[in-house]
Amino acid sequence: MSAPILRIEELSAEFVTPDGTVKAVNHVSLSLREGGTLALTGESGSGKTSVALCALNLLPHPGRITSGRILLNNVDVLSLTSEALRQVRGRDIAMVFQDPATGLNPVLSVGQQVEEIITNHLEVPRREAKRRTVEVLGQMGLPEPAQVATRYPFQLSGGMAQRVMIAIATALNPKVLILDEPTSALDVTVQAAILQDLRRLQQTYGTSILLITHDLGIVAQMAEEVAIMYAGSVVEYAEARTLFDRPRHPYTWSLLASRPRWDREGGGRLPSIRGTPPSLIDLPDECPFLPRCPKATNVCRTERIPALIALEAGHYAACYNPIYQEEPAGAGARPD
Repeated sequence: MSAPILRIEELSAEFVTPDGTVKAVNHVSLSLREGGTLALTGESGSGKTSVALCALNLLPHPGRITSGRILLNNVDVLSLTSEALRQVRGRDIAMVFQDPATGLNPVLSVGQQVEEIITNHLEVPRREAKRRTVEVLGQMGLPEPAQVATRYPFQLSGGMAQRVMIAIATALNPKVLILDEPTSALDVTVQAAILQDLRRLQQTYGTSILLITHDLGIVAQMAEEVAIMYAGSVVEYAEARTLFDRPRHPYTWSLLASRPRWDREGGGRLPSIRGTPPSLIDLPDECPFLPRCPKATNVCRTERIPALIALEAGHYAACYNPIYQEEPAGAGARPD
């Protein structure tokens, strides 16, 4: 197995607001292997995007990183100067943000925006930058890329705008690519085509991908390892096949049980997770999933937040009463 290219160690981050301090990320540790794909998933508001922004040291005001390290090729990103960060972003690590409509500059053409990332990092003639721009747009499956380069964002469909965003992020073939909901709000055919293009780019250049999504179908297609986040913390971490076959944390089991399945017995309404996530301003001392958990026991109510523990090789869960069953979640069984 390849060595980690990106390591996040005991990362914590918060946002200071007039209503209180939002503890968005709480002691998160992740490891992305060279050429691999790690999916970060969970409900909206669980801290996934905050982790990604911290990895680029781009957490917006009033956010701040309070502890931890982010090692990219064994260099702590958080210790770099502004100029060093500018060189690292785009060349070594890049991010595709969630909404392409707001990620693209409306007053610059597509070509100008791709050229900008190239000329900011490479000393190349303008003709070479234009050639490289057309090549990158073509790699992302855009038809007639030379024509697309002359267009403005308002002239693009949602799928084309997303492809342009990915083309900008991959123009310099970064070692690490962070994708924040790369196919949200796209129809399934466009989604499948974009995922196929991403897999091809990964195979060609050996890019390591940190994939942020709430779509478990995309996780199953793309990821080798999965980290499940809840209330700012990682509650389960495993290889993708292991996690889908043997979810151990009740939250993970509930997520998998609530997804649509063709083999679900009886049909009817999908199961849902009762209740709502806790406020990140006032996190409880005990397990934050406790009020919603179908397996809570007295120890869950009397002990502090559980730490991640190894349940089997490469499989970790933060739970005092993990689930042990071989039947996949959502197949009609109750957790026991």
